Amino acid sequence: MELNNMKTILFVDDDSDWRSMVCTWLQGAGYNVIAVKNGIECFNSVERAQPDLVILDVGLDGEDGTLLMRVLKQRFQTMPVILYTGLSHDDDTILELMREGAHQYVRKGKMSDLIDAVRMRLDFEATLN
Repeated sequence: MELNNMKTILFVDDDSDWRSMVCTWLQGAGYNVIAVKNGIECFNSVERAQPDLVILDVGLDGEDGTLLMRVLKQRFQTMPVILYTGLSHDDDTILELMREGAHQYVRKGKMSDLIDAVRMRLDFEATLN
């Protein structure tokens, strides 16, 4: 598959080891991945690369990933965002995050859960276009 035909995912996580591992898995699943560590890099990459999907860590070091998601959704309303976190949120909080713009909420753990969420979201977006 040529790189130009691949869907591009922006992966935002402050943990360099986790960022590297997730990138390897997503690339192995056939996606072009841009990996960044914070909100500034996220916005620069969204503007420059216009990814098909953003995967955003909720617990960014020194930043609020949920606030970053809200700002992303204000500026790029149609940009699909998957919140990806090792934090625990109750059902009400998750529902509120979904109402505020998250398309999916995935707990860190099994990489297959994230790959499934990505495929489901990108397949859904493809049916809209």
